[in-house]
Amino acid sequence: MTKNIIIKTSVQKQFDSFMMHGRVLFFSAPCGFGKTVLADALLHGQNVLRQSAADPDCAIPPSEQDWDILLIDDLQLMQEEAGQQALCELIRSSPEHRFVLLSRGVPPGCLTAFQYTGLMTVLEADDLLFDEGDVRRLFQLSGVNVTDSEIDGILKESVGYPLGVAITARCMSPDKPWTPELVARVFHEVFLYFETAIYRRFDLPVRRFLLELAPFESFDLKMARMVSGDPRAGERLDWIFRYTTMLRYDDCQRFHFWPGFRAFLLWEMEREYTEEKRKALISRGGLYYELKEDYAHALECYTSGGDHSKVSELLVRNAELHPGMGHYAEMEKYYRSLPEAEILASPSLMQGMSMLCALVMDYEGSERWYGELQKFVEHCGRQDAAGKQARGRLAWLDISLPQRGVKGLTETIPAVFRLLTNKEVALPSFSVTSALPSIMNGGKDFSEWSKKDDLLYKTLRLPVEAVLGRDSVCLADCAIAESKFEKGEDVAGRMLSLLPQMNEVRNHGTSDMEFAVSGLLARSQLANGQPTDARRTIEVLHECFVERGLTRFLPNMDAMLCRIDMHTGDLDAADAWYREKAPCEPTHLNVMRRYQYLTQAMVEIMQNRPDAALLTLSPMEPYIQNCARIIDGIHLNVLTAIALRRKKDERWRERLTAALDAAAEYRFIRTVSVYGTAVLPLLGALEWDGDKKWYKQLMAAVRMQAAFYPHFLEPRLAPGEELTPTELQILHLICADKSNAEIAQIMDVKLPTVKTHVSHILDKLDVKRRAEARTAAKKLRLIPDDL
Repeated sequence: MTKNIIIKTSVQKQFDSFMMHGRVLFFSAPCGFGKTVLADALLHGQNVLRQSAADPDCAIPPSEQDWDILLIDDLQLMQEEAGQQALCELIRSSPEHRFVLLSRGVPPGCLTAFQYTGLMTVLEADDLLFDEGDVRRLFQLSGVNVTDSEIDGILKESVGYPLGVAITARCMSPDKPWTPELVARVFHEVFLYFETAIYRRFDLPVRRFLLELAPFESFDLKMARMVSGDPRAGERLDWIFRYTTMLRYDDCQRFHFWPGFRAFLLWEMEREYTEEKRKALISRGGLYYELKEDYAHALECYTSGGDHSKVSELLVRNAELHPGMGHYAEMEKYYRSLPEAEILASPSLMQGMSMLCALVMDYEGSERWYGELQKFVEHCGRQDAAGKQARGRLAWLDISLPQRGVKGLTETIPAVFRLLTNKEVALPSFSVTSALPSIMNGGKDFSEWSKKDDLLYKTLRLPVEAVLGRDSVCLADCAIAESKFEKGEDVAGRMLSLLPQMNEVRNHGTSDMEFAVSGLLARSQLANGQPTDARRTIEVLHECFVERGLTRFLPNMDAMLCRIDMHTGDLDAADAWYREKAPCEPTHLNVMRRYQYLTQAMVEIMQNRPDAALLTLSPMEPYIQNCARIIDGIHLNVLTAIALRRKKDERWRERLTAALDAAAEYRFIRTVSVYGTAVLPLLGALEWDGDKKWYKQLMAAVRMQAAFYPHFLEPRLAPGEELTPTELQILHLICADKSNAEIAQIMDVKLPTVKTHVSHILDKLDVKRRAEARTAAKKLRLIPDDL
């Protein structure tokens, strides 16, 4: 038996189970996974008859021969009719025998019955991949010293592929460092092995088919036909599935190559195809996606192929399909890839660049592109269709650019309405909410309008509906209801008149407005102490939007559900959202995610991590100031005040005062009262000298929310239970499995002192044993998840 064979514990268990209860053990994995040597190691000492289907003389032996286990290698080469049926019959008629079958393909159909009845165990490629322990053991057996960081790097590069790890061990012997040059050498050896052992054994049409699909991470049959131009694409895919395991299913219609094999195919493609031919292939993939109106993938292909004219064309078309601010951030890299001359030739692209710059807070760049669009208009005649389009784009920017605020919109919208009436401009579509659950605080902050909401509802409703088109369906009624809601009024009656309009919104309006209405309903339900109803409102819409493919709304929906979880005390669900879905990007502000940033800060406050919350909130301040985001500013100041108070930092008073001053100016109540029990102690400790009547109304609303949700944003550890800095250090060492003696040595303290600290830590975490401390600490976010 080869000395450097690593048998994974999980594989050994499945082999032992097969020997005790099974009949067939089927290895299904690409070459280089060590199927043959692994099988030999597992079967060492057994009475084994070995055969290979690659041998022309291979024949199914009679059961009377002296063998206990039949091992057949390269089963994918066995003739289906002649050999496989005979093999199945032998398995059925010889219950006293065992069968080990090795194949680069999937189990043939005739063996399926054995798998369904539990008589056949299948070990696939993923079962044979090495993990960290396997890599460490292999290097120890090879006599190679390797550090933990090198093992991490080897796993990352090899993805646990046994052959790649084995070659790495050989190349590093006897003590060579793990360097980029060594990694390149290992990849080269693996690829040469693939070329000889697999690729050169395929006939030429299959090789060509594989190479022409290699540039694409996934594909379906239609794409395979279009890219390869092969009318037998379906047969090729069936053959690859049958005789290899290099192709995997994404779902029932889409496929992808095993990553290691795809890397090889791309390497082979570089050697066999010219750059021009590779770009032509990628452009065919772009055409496939374009015909499906999957512009994100089409743009990726055309950009890789260097086809700037197609990128420009698709960005214009995509802007028409996905209006508003949302799509520009998603398409940023494609806009940035275009030559400036290409952008200057298109009003749509200049509009897009102006909005894109605004969204990354490059307001100088935004105004520059706005100016270029103005110059374009000046060079066009009044009857020029391009000029008419450019004037419409300018009007769109006048209304939509975030840095422009809303103070001038009461004049801008009627003026644009007159231009539309006279057919002097044609406006692109808008997105009033920018995928947020709000109109008042969506694409723009309409706090200024809230001061005169009843008057503006009467005077601006008609021109707004004309200017906004589909986005105006239900907009005015929803906007005034939200304005009243923010001011603390009961909007139950208004919601009863809004909800019957939802069918009209779905049929003639936009999904943005559907989310805005549902978001307002959920917020009002939560404010009235009905969190179960609020959750159901959002979950139903979430399911509906998933079915309709409206994925751009889902992150904000998930954040809404997280806020409901925090209100109801489901802290584990809030932690799960934080781990899996929170942006967690303090160095890169995406203003389209501000609702998620505020939610993230709430979770961090709940986790008793005020410093983390302040780090999340601080990058939003310049955007809020430059774009007059009043509502976001109130939320940010309240959350900052709560975080500072948790740190015993007296600057909380200044922040809460700023929040109250802004809220009082606009008569907003809910913007502050939503924080209920979390903000109530701060209000009680602050001497605010503003409007007493408004403040009395605010306090009543805050107390109501505190009664409904008494534990909202309450830290998991009460102030008296917080760990001291020394205790926190010792907790990390406990979770690193250090003994008390080792902790005493590291901390340079006496052993009894460590024992006292450990006792206090266990008491504060409400656990009895050190082993339970790690789980409790992770739940409280006191240590990293990977510790």
